[in-house]
Amino acid sequence: MRKKINILGIFMLIGVLLLAACSTDGASSDGKDSKDGKVTLKYWSMWNTGEPQQVVLQGIIDAYEKENKNVKIDVQWMGRQVMSDVRNASLGGDAPDLTEQSGAEVTGTLLKNDLAEPLDDLLSMEIPNEGTVFEDVFIDDVISFYQQQGKTYFIPYEIISSGFHYNKNLFSDNGLEAPKTWDEFVAVSKTMKDKGIAPFAQDGNIDFYNAYYYYWLVERILGPGALLEAAGDKTGETWLKPGYLEAAQKVQELVDNDFFAAGYEGSQYPAAQTSWAKGDAAMILNGSWLSSETKNYTSDDFEYSAFPFPEIDGAQGNYDQAELYLIGWVAPKGANVEAVQDFLAFAMQKGYQEGIVTDTGNISTREDLEAPEALTSFRETIVNASSYHPEYDGLQAEYPEWWKTVFLPLDDKLMFGQMKAEDFVQELQKQTEKYWSKQ
Repeated sequence: MRKKINILGIFMLIGVLLLAACSTDGASSDGKDSKDGKVTLKYWSMWNTGEPQQVVLQGIIDAYEKENKNVKIDVQWMGRQVMSDVRNASLGGDAPDLTEQSGAEVTGTLLKNDLAEPLDDLLSMEIPNEGTVFEDVFIDDVISFYQQQGKTYFIPYEIISSGFHYNKNLFSDNGLEAPKTWDEFVAVSKTMKDKGIAPFAQDGNIDFYNAYYYYWLVERILGPGALLEAAGDKTGETWLKPGYLEAAQKVQELVDNDFFAAGYEGSQYPAAQTSWAKGDAAMILNGSWLSSETKNYTSDDFEYSAFPFPEIDGAQGNYDQAELYLIGWVAPKGANVEAVQDFLAFAMQKGYQEGIVTDTGNISTREDLEAPEALTSFRETIVNASSYHPEYDGLQAEYPEWWKTVFLPLDDKLMFGQMKAEDFVQELQKQTEKYWSKQ
């Protein structure tokens, strides 16, 4: 009996020694590297090296590490496809502590699959060097926009929206003002065309740019959520309701009136937007990032401005319903939440978020930071909106394969005048039904 006990004790001692050895060689369970006593945060970013946002974020990381000697942020600049990598890593139990993308994509990839950690404690934390409560520094409703079951997973730092960009001086020189209704919009377009100026520039090779027209028309005619409803109807019958046809007919109206610049079907990005910036077209429907992409091509008298997509008389959607396309952070499942929250509280300081405005040319989610001059009208639209909806009504996030294989190819045909409005909605019905039958 005594011999057995001694043997058992020897095995237990060996186990303890092995465990101690493992702790010395690698990271401990609390996330600290026991070699140098540092906490390591693994951060996978959507930005590429050299992009303005990457430079701003790297500056924040450097400043944080300088003030927090016990923390190392291991950042990898992975580009726009980062979410697919994060999802795979999350399913394999090896996700980063922090990542970022648009709120719609984060929701579809992580939140709806229970692959993210809530960050609710962060909302009541104080922002360093300010003494202000974290959630109080944001423009109203941007923090809550992507909440799930009352929990906060997504922390936005950049706002994007879409609308019609135009040169305010060009409109003024021609006695025109930004239109609010569809009839006013068509009248402005006809005036520009009569003066020999193409009403719209369009890089036809970017299918999701082409999709802006039909998407916005459905938003204005049927209201937010209508596109998502139709895409999710497994019979496809929703597409045959009158409002969806009316939206297609209005796209066809623009095409039939030759309002798009000649050759737009084959225009290769960024040719059309560059041409617009040089004054060859009056308007361009695009994201608010456009001003930062085209600023090097405008003349000295070019004054950036923008107006929301026009409203349709008697329709359900309103002119003051705005698109809210948010870029922000999320902590994947298994992240070191305490360390992540500490870093994000630091990163949202006004002094660091000013870089989003001054260096990237975008709109910050902080309410006390004005937009770049070129985006003043976009920020006014967002701040004064009665309600928000996600980009493309959430189609990209909810039904990404349907969006790519069914909607975008058909929408291109409508936009290029290769398909009439009636045929467009009928094909949407048929192909949507066929798509869902194979899922």
